Amino acid sequence: MPERKVKLEHFKNLVAVAAADGYLNFREREFLSERAQEAGLETEEIDRLLLDAHQLQYMVPFNQIEREEQLNDAVFMSIIDGEIADSEYKLCLSIAQKLGFEKSLVDNMVDEVKRIWSR
Repeated sequence: MPERKVKLEHFKNLVAVAAADGYLNFREREFLSERAQEAGLETEEIDRLLLDAHQLQYMVPFNQIEREEQLNDAVFMSIIDGEIADSEYKLCLSIAQKLGFEKSLVDNMVDEVKRIWSR
């Protein structure tokens, strides 16, 4: 049960990041769908979270590996539509700060994703 709670919190955090620019595009929804399946979430839970996306608060995980994964997913979610909106970037920086990471890590992650996608 504790693992399910961690996965649910991770998914909520991804929804919060995805909704930071005010809308969810197809690629963001697709990525969220994949993550929801991995977490074993029910359709009703997903729909409820998506309806309340603008109200979700970011939850800080206790585990260092989970923190790194969540920051990585947050950056990926922010740039999945091909660009990173200012509000998404600021949210990633806020998340990084809450997780104990430096701004430079976010910038490096953004650069890495852009580099991978430009191939």
